[in-house]
Amino acid sequence: MSGRLQGKRALVYGGGTGLGFACAAAMADEGAAVFLSGRRRDKLAAALERLPRGAKAGFDAGDATLEPDVQRVTDAAVRFLGGLDTLVISCGTSGITPILSASLEEFRAICDANLTSTFLACRYGAPHMVAGGSGSIIAISSVFGLVGTVERVGYCASKHGVIGLVRSAALDLATKGVRVNALCPGFVETELALEIASRAPDPAAALHQRRTMHPMPRSGLAEEIAEAAVYLASDRAAWTTGQAIAVDGGFTAR
Repeated sequence: MSGRLQGKRALVYGGGTGLGFACAAAMADEGAAVFLSGRRRDKLAAALERLPRGAKAGFDAGDATLEPDVQRVTDAAVRFLGGLDTLVISCGTSGITPILSASLEEFRAICDANLTSTFLACRYGAPHMVAGGSGSIIAISSVFGLVGTVERVGYCASKHGVIGLVRSAALDLATKGVRVNALCPGFVETELALEIASRAPDPAAALHQRRTMHPMPRSGLAEEIAEAAVYLASDRAAWTTGQAIAVDGGFTAR
């Protein structure tokens, strides 16, 4: 621990598992106070126990696609933390949505989980940062927010949308001291990613394909994505805003 985030106060959506938890843990390890949110209270309570010893940490459960929940969680985080410097938005989902067969209901559900949640988290978190004169918003997009892939119309559309939202919000907030960036991970073996792969006709083949799709032929680690988030939350990234940063083993270099 080098204390790069000493004194920072972070609200992490999707903080109970996966990339969200990895970001929260890395930020706490660097000195930040953290507040976790997600749908499942049991997951959040368990995550709190796994954070670095001595970290100031709290949580509140809520659905990030529902405006009243996001407003309540934001208010609870600000009360607990005493303000807000960092916002990490790592909630979302995926699913097979081929353009020839996906239903509107399936498409909307994925867009709500990935894009509406990002809008709501920014909409209610950003004013607290503006009031404080500075802040960093970090939205988790995907390499498939930068390129397309087969049978993932909902996922690709929503993750491209996250990047568009980030760029526009970054311009809105640039003169107010608040930075907004997206991280675009390649395949990381989170609980959600493994569950989705398990639905494939051949789960082992699906996992192998995902692991080897990168020029560096392995899955990414959640901690590697979290390290990029720590940088974006730190004062060392003070002139970085409106960016979509791929952490992907070279996937988007081709």
